[in-house]
Amino acid sequence: MRSIHEISIILASSAPWRSTILTQLGIPHQSQAPDFVEPTFSPGDPVEFIESMAYEKAKSLSENFPDSLIIAADQLALFNDHLLGKPGNSETALQQLMMLNGNEHQIVTAVAVLFQGEVRIGHEKALLEMRRFSEQELLNYIQRDQPLACAGSYKIESLGGSLFSKVQAQDLNTIIGLPGNLVINFIRDFGYSILL
Repeated sequence: MRSIHEISIILASSAPWRSTILTQLGIPHQSQAPDFVEPTFSPGDPVEFIESMAYEKAKSLSENFPDSLIIAADQLALFNDHLLGKPGNSETALQQLMMLNGNEHQIVTAVAVLFQGEVRIGHEKALLEMRRFSEQELLNYIQRDQPLACAGSYKIESLGGSLFSKVQAQDLNTIIGLPGNLVINFIRDFGYSILL
């Protein structure tokens, strides 16, 4: 096992919360937005879709950073047969939160780690149950937390944590957007330790 400090690590994301998770785990890295336009979800297995999105994000930076270990992630929320991505605007955020209001849903976060032509891909799931709120409360939440770039329209690490009566996850960072347990497993798979 070799030290993680011996290699260059690129986080294929401009999301500050993903960078914060890596920093908290002691993983030195640079953030770089992936050179990839996410397609609209087409009918099929949502887990396969989200894993392929994470892989494509990592792959999009592999030519520019051929010697680096590249970490990428993607996330979606699942409620019944509805797939909820990033809302992008307040109207869609309210629609998503009204759908989740008082109900259980899943968050699925996929991780891809690419290094020297090899890839590791996996995902984690979390189950959340939302308290029941009035429409005005949810509008106020959206205005205060601005969760427009978050799958499901909430920030669990911020005021969004108050929306839920139950949260079940192996790794709470799954909900934020980057399951650290998977990242560390994959890094160790490649022969590197964050503790050396």
